[in-house]
Amino acid sequence: MSLFSHTRSVLDSMRTRLEIPSFALYIDTLLVHFSHLVPSLSPRVASVIVALVCDALMAFVFALPIYVIYLFESTIHIDMPYWLGSILGVLSLYAYLRVPKSHRFGFGFFVGLWWFWWVGLSFRFFDFSALVPLIAVCVALVYGVVFWVLLFCECLPVRLVGLLIMHLITPFGFDWLVPQALLAYSYFGVDSLHFCLLVIAIYVFIVSIHARTSCVIGSRGKPLANLALGLVCVFGALDLRAFTSSNPPSFTTHIALSATQIPQSIKWNIQSVREIIAYHFVLIEDAIARGKSLIILPETAFPFPLSDSTAASIYEALRTYSLDITIIAGALHTQGKDTYNSAFVFSNGESRRIDKVILAPFGEYIPLPRFIKEPFDFVTQMEFRAGAGFGDMEALGERFRVAICYEATSSDLYEGYPEFVIAMSNNAWFYPSIEPSLQKMLLKYYARLYQTTILHSANMSESAIIVP
Repeated sequence: MSLFSHTRSVLDSMRTRLEIPSFALYIDTLLVHFSHLVPSLSPRVASVIVALVCDALMAFVFALPIYVIYLFESTIHIDMPYWLGSILGVLSLYAYLRVPKSHRFGFGFFVGLWWFWWVGLSFRFFDFSALVPLIAVCVALVYGVVFWVLLFCECLPVRLVGLLIMHLITPFGFDWLVPQALLAYSYFGVDSLHFCLLVIAIYVFIVSIHARTSCVIGSRGKPLANLALGLVCVFGALDLRAFTSSNPPSFTTHIALSATQIPQSIKWNIQSVREIIAYHFVLIEDAIARGKSLIILPETAFPFPLSDSTAASIYEALRTYSLDITIIAGALHTQGKDTYNSAFVFSNGESRRIDKVILAPFGEYIPLPRFIKEPFDFVTQMEFRAGAGFGDMEALGERFRVAICYEATSSDLYEGYPEFVIAMSNNAWFYPSIEPSLQKMLLKYYARLYQTTILHSANMSESAIIVP
């Protein structure tokens, strides 16, 4: 036997022994029952229907933590309990591991749909509502291709590597598909080591139930050894810090974290600007009356270029207020033909500006080559200019990294492990949708991963102090 043949034989043997039993047998059984129930359908049509239903269901289980977070926030306004998040996180990874490779494109398509159907909702405010479903389908198709590549093999190493590198695959520059974030509200660690141990534990239990062997587990017929190994991995995957309640720092009692409910449909309405300005001034005055030292207003709280001469009276009023309270507020800034999404910091009668660095695809720029966008004026007019670098501010004796919406969910922001982050969002662009819940799950993930406390002020979603 040649060296090549021997190597291939060894690799095939390892792949077989590390193979994960998929749902293929269950899907085939379901198809048989469905064909008996609806005999008038041709076998091909019945097969397509069953495949679509199964792919959608497996993908929904994978996305389930997001929807349960949304359910808790929208109904009883509390965070999802860690015990429930732990169960749902395991179910998500379990579904991913057992997806048949023949269903990988359909699974990826529905993952893209369940996670990101809301991405094009911002186009409603530019009179392009017809593009919303088209964008959702296009995004889903892209993720169908991504998962078609990642799930080409039903074995542990390939599935595990796929989970670990998934966040590095960023279609359109969009990096919100982070499997580790599914464990954000759980007792399991969110770093790579804890994540790998949990995936291995799930794999061990899957193959044990199906009386399989693997080179990790050992020989056939050792259920107690398999169980012991699985339990060791489970305990190793736990984050002991998650079992102790983590309270916000004491200085946060001096901070007014604003949560506003201003629909996007009136936010850019010129007739509503006066009411919006007056409303935010009332929030500032109320914070001063309550003895607060810092107030955080959401992204584009003032939906116009705040430093332009036309807004001079507003700008000066904020500087005056800042003699009594430090104010950080979102607003626009223009420089020539360029528009920036910015955070303005007013303190002790002085002001400074921090421009958003990481722009949101489809919301603040269209992720297409420049030569495609240039012929369409409306596209280039929608886009913002990115700032030069992240900015920090000092307040209450602490140092805060300032983030505007999308960039608070980027690992780049957390370089250097900032202890505190101020995040400002305007989620009205995507209201109503699961976007705020997915955003919160990611914020919690980064808070735990980098041990950062995040103070999140939002419009059209709940504001929160997110602790590690």
